[in-house]
Order: sequence, then structure tokens, then C-alpha cells
Amino acid sequence: MRHHCFAAVVAGLILIWASPVAAQSSAGESEVAAKARAYRLFMEGRHLEGEGNLDGAIQAYRAAAEHDSESAEMLAELAALYARRNQTDEAITAGQSAVEREPDNETAHRILGLVYASRASGRGATPEDVTEAIKHLEQARGTLIPDVQVALTLARLHLRMEATDEAIVLLEELLEGESGLMEASLLLSRAYEQAGRFQDAVVWLEGVVEGGRPSSRVLARLGELYERDRRWSDAVNMYERAVARNVRSARIKRQLANALLELGEPGRAGEVLRELVTMRPRDAAGLYLLSEVELELNRFDEAEAVARQLLELEPDTLRGHFALAQVYERRHEYHLVIETLEPALRSAQRQNARDDQLASLMARLGFAYQQVDDYEQATEIYEEAVELMPSTLAFTARLVESYIAGERFADAMGVLERAKVNHPDNLMLARLEAQALSDRGDIRRATDVLEQTLSVHDGEPSAYIALAYFYSEYDRFEDALTLLELAEQRFPDNTSILFQLGAVLERHDRFAEAERTFRRLLEQDSEHAPTLNYLGYMLADRGLRLNESVALLERAIEQDPYNGSYLDSLGWAYFKLEQLDLAEPPLRAAGDQLRNNSVVQDHLGDLLSRLGHDAEAIAAWERSLAGDREGIESTAIELKIDDARRRIGR
Repeated sequence: MRHHCFAAVVAGLILIWASPVAAQSSAGESEVAAKARAYRLFMEGRHLEGEGNLDGAIQAYRAAAEHDSESAEMLAELAALYARRNQTDEAITAGQSAVEREPDNETAHRILGLVYASRASGRGATPEDVTEAIKHLEQARGTLIPDVQVALTLARLHLRMEATDEAIVLLEELLEGESGLMEASLLLSRAYEQAGRFQDAVVWLEGVVEGGRPSSRVLARLGELYERDRRWSDAVNMYERAVARNVRSARIKRQLANALLELGEPGRAGEVLRELVTMRPRDAAGLYLLSEVELELNRFDEAEAVARQLLELEPDTLRGHFALAQVYERRHEYHLVIETLEPALRSAQRQNARDDQLASLMARLGFAYQQVDDYEQATEIYEEAVELMPSTLAFTARLVESYIAGERFADAMGVLERAKVNHPDNLMLARLEAQALSDRGDIRRATDVLEQTLSVHDGEPSAYIALAYFYSEYDRFEDALTLLELAEQRFPDNTSILFQLGAVLERHDRFAEAERTFRRLLEQDSEHAPTLNYLGYMLADRGLRLNESVALLERAIEQDPYNGSYLDSLGWAYFKLEQLDLAEPPLRAAGDQLRNNSVVQDHLGDLLSRLGHDAEAIAAWERSLAGDREGIESTAIELKIDDARRRIGR
């Protein structure tokens, strides 16, 4: 169809040369000769183009267009050649000249449409590029046999302009005669989804998959739709089939690993990702995901090694720093988190990184400073974060927490008052306001704040928990108990309420009821680590069923192996069992991590004393007295220090 005009030219020449009348007309002979020369030049251009002499071909096409000033076809061919050489402006000029000669020339419209579409997908694209592309491609659709490239390009442009109905009609028509066009099927599924017809998108691709030999892209696309529908098993099946069809696709392997994680199979996800990074050791996205999976599997050394590999691959980007910091966080090595992220943050600021990247760095870094009790540095980080993203409430809350911890109550209340202007009934802000008020001694106002908040948020479990915790802290045990029992009736499946109820009962020495409550919670969630730790420690501290206590605590530590509180609980249980060799490693690890926790340092001191390390024991007990002083009897610790000093002759 591209050269139908030239077929007509040749037929016309034959008729003219055979006509006696034409032979007698000098004017007719001149016109015929010009068209003949045009045709010869056109064919010469085709030959030169085939030989790779593109400059010669361009000259021939231009000369042909000059000799035949009516035909558009040689200009359309010239436009096509310019397009193949990525000379966009020249292609458009030639194509527009062809359309001026012959407004309905499908070849010229096709080239113009494709060239404008290409421009529309590149840098510096304008809305006019899209408009022109659609206009010309619509003009090029008159061929008897559908032009697949034209139809697909036009459909993509319609979707870009959110003209989903037009895209759907075009693609459905195309697929009626070409059902095996995988690219068209992919586009149609996206058009259905964009039009809000999600199930139509799923059903269409399911039909494609069942009806033939689908491409890896079709299989992966159906996997994505299953993911959106949270059909994780089906998504895994599609991604596995897609990987089998295209074993070198890193993107599909990452999708498979993500789906396996959602399905609760991190072991299989790890296998997929290790295979991927073996095949492509420079796949940064794969390395980052593998580091996260290794952490999920509690393979901390492997996670750190992968994170360092990523950091070596991308020393100037943030992914490697994030991955390494995540490993340190899970190990509760917050000083190392700070060492990793502080320079990364300052470098990112100098390089004008995106606000969301800076925010992620600040969130992790500020939290790390809080964990090492450096509230001055935490405050500085959160002040920067609030200035960067003033509407992000999480940063406002973190800043208030830091002010409270640093006893800057006026600053905390000032931030809260400003935040409440836009969030007058926010539960998190109310809880922080109550904390600030109570820490500076205004218990009545703090109580009023939380009670008023509950009246507004009586449908939210956390409102009950916040007020009940407050009641319990300030010796209103019965009020706390009544409130939590009411909350449990309203929200029977909420484990946080049960946990808080058990904790309140334990703090008020109702151990049997507390144990029953914790066991009810474990019936709902058998691996609830905070409950396993709380119940295990409660039994150990009272010297009851110590072997069961150890079993509970080991289950908690399986989930969070470096949690200092869990390690302290396990070490204390072994201490009560008189298994001092087993008690020493977890108690030392807990003592190194939680140096400001008075109870942990007291436990470590008791162990060291029993082991005959009195000097070390004294140091631990002195840290206990200098720490948060929560849960200890200072006089008893001072007596233990005196006894130890006498033993070593001080």
C-alpha cells in the first residue's frame, strides 16, 4: 500500500506513451518525462538506501519530489528515512510537505504520527506532541489490513490522555482479528484497569494465558493484577511461569520474591534472590531486597554482607546506607546506625536529594539518637525534619517526644498547640500532650485530655489503651481495669488491649489473672513476641516453672535475636535456674546494649557477683543506680555494693 501512487504513475506513463495524441503534444511529453525522471530517482533512492548510502538516498528522494511536484509519496518516503535516522525535525518537515500535497496520504500521516509519538515519550515533550501524534495516527488508520504499530501507538497515547474508552474500542477491534498480539492484550488489560474495570482486566488476561502460549510479560502482568487483588498464591504461580519463560528477567524475579514474602515464604524468596544476584551481581534493586529478606530470616551476617556489597556498588546513593542501617537497627546497634546515616544525611543534603529521601534518613537517624538517649541530637534532627516537611505529623510527634525526654516541656507544648490547629482531635497529639502535662506534674489536666480524647475516639482501641495506661501509672488501677475490660468486650480480637490488660494486672500483683490474660492472647497469636517475653519474665522473676519460662523466652528471641530486653529476661531465667554459664552471655549482651536500664544492670551485677567478679559487679550496680532507676530498690543495691567492696578489700 505504501507505493500505490507510483503504480498509478507507471500505468499512466504506459497509456501516454501509447497515445498518438500524447506523442504530438510537446507539453505532454515534458510532463511525462518529468514524472518518469521522478520515478527513476525514487527507485535510485530505494537502491541507495538498501546499499546503506543514506545521504545519497536523501538527495535522490529530494530530486524526485522536485521533478514530480504533485505526488506526495516520495516526500513520505523521505520523511520515513529521516525518521529512521532519528532526524525528527527533518522528518516532520518532509511529512508535512507530503500532507500539503496529498491531505489523505496515509503513509505521510503514519510517519508524522509515529515521529510525534516518539517525541511525546522523550524529554522536553509538549502536550502538542501528543495531540499531533493522535491526529496523524487517526488519519493513518484507513488501510485495509490493520497497521499494528499504528494501532498500538495510538492506544498508548489514548491511555496517556486518559481517553480509556477510545483505547478500549481500538484495542478490542484490533484483537478481533489478531488475538495472538500479546502487546495489544497487555495494553487492553491496562485500559480496562484504568477505566475501573479491574475484573475485566483479570478475566481478559486469564483468557490469554489459558488460550495459547503467553509471553513472560503477559504472565507477569497477570501476576501484578493478582497482587493487587491480594491473591498471593496465584501471583506466585504466574511469576514462576514468567520466570520459566524468561529466566534472565531480573524484574520478574524481584516480583516473584516480593510475592513470596507476602505469601509468608521468605525462605523461597531468599532462594530466588540469591539466584538473581549470582546471575546479576550488579543488580542493585535485587541486592537491596535480598538484604531485607536475609533480615526477615534472621540471617544477620548474610544481610550485612549483602548490604556492604550494595554499598560498594553504589557508594554515592542511599540504598546501601539504608540497607546497612536496617541491619544495625535489627541488632539494636544504634551507635552504628548513627555512624552510617549521619554522613549519608549530610551528603544527601549537599546533593539536594529529594525531600522524601531526606525524610527517610531523618526518621531513622532521629530514632537511633533517641535509642541511645541522645535527645539533644534527636531534637536537632527532628527540628530539621519538621522544617523540611511541616505537614508530616509523624515528625511533629517525634519532635515533641524528644522535647519531653529532654524536659523541654514549654517547647513541647508550643509545638503541640500549633499542630492542634490543623489536627484538633488527633489521638497521637492528645497522648503526647497528656505525657507532657503529667511529666511536668499536671496530672489533672493530663487526665482530662485523655478522657476527652476517648469521648471523641471511642471507636478506636488505642484511645482506651492510652487512658488505661495513664490510669495504671497513677494508681487508678480499678479505673484502668474497668476501661480495659470494656475495651476487650468492644474489640475482642485486638491483641494490644489484651496485652495492656495483662500488664496492668501484673503491675498490681494479680499474677494469676495476668498469666491467664497473656495465655488468652497467645491463643490468638502464638508468636506474639512481647507477650512471650512478658510472661516468660514474669514466671522467671517469681521463680515459677523456670523451664517453661526459658522456652517462652527462647521463642521471643527467635523473632528478635538482639532485643536487649528479651536477652535480659532469658539470662535472668537461667540465673534463677542456677545455670550461670548459660545466663552470662545474654545478660552481658543485654547489659552492653541497655546501659541506662537500671533493672538490666542490677541483674548483670548479681550474675557477676555470683561468678566471683566483684569489681565488674560493682560497676554494673553503679550503672544501675545512675540509670533510669525504674523497678529497683536503691538501698538494696547500695548494700550489695558495700558487701562486694568488703570482699575485695576496698
